[in-house]
Amino acid sequence: MKNHSKCIYILLTILFFFHTFSFAQAKKGGNNKAMGISPEFEKGWYLPHKGDTVKGEIQTNAGETEAQYNISFFFKAPNAKKVTEFTTKKAKAYGFGDRKFEILKIGETEYFAEVLEKGRIILYQINEEKMEKDRKIAVPVYYVTDTQADPKSKLAGISELPKEKPYKKVLKELFKEQPMLIENVDKWFLQIDQVRQAIQEFNKIYQKDSSLQENINQPNKKIENGEEIEVEKID
Repeated sequence: MKNHSKCIYILLTILFFFHTFSFAQAKKGGNNKAMGISPEFEKGWYLPHKGDTVKGEIQTNAGETEAQYNISFFFKAPNAKKVTEFTTKKAKAYGFGDRKFEILKIGETEYFAEVLEKGRIILYQINEEKMEKDRKIAVPVYYVTDTQADPKSKLAGISELPKEKPYKKVLKELFKEQPMLIENVDKWFLQIDQVRQAIQEFNKIYQKDSSLQENINQPNKKIENGEEIEVEKID
């Protein structure tokens, strides 16, 4: 009987230490609750609210779904062993690879929204975490803003892109200056790849316009190999 009790005690002790070790390892590697998954990192950066960009590594498997990217990120400085979690209170933007996230306030909540398109029209993505068949999944929600919209416009500020019928109205308002760009876009159900292509074309038009205006304002300057150079003025 004593031997039986001793075996149970040893077994419980082993289980306790295993649980403690596993929890510690999970915290070292971020927020992923799936035990046994090693943290994976990619070269990245973050921009604090004050100061310059900080370079290091971003953990790419910190959460159970991609919704984690919109809540916080886990950063490891060069040659550091410790991983630090950053929320919107500590940083205003971060990125890794070709992905960039910046603060976007929806209602009273701040998120790290992924920037899908940048220009006059900015397209953001935020993932909502939902349960489906006993597992968590990330459901993308898209937001747009026209940086040159009339303050009285229906799309002034941040607007959500509905996934079904009302989406047609948002699309028409967004592209009212260039309606031909959405002729081949599904206006009943959200096809994000089609919308992204239309936004890219729209932004190219206004990028050219702004470059042309710059040349008019500064006729003796031009851009060559990414640098601004003086051009000799001929009278």
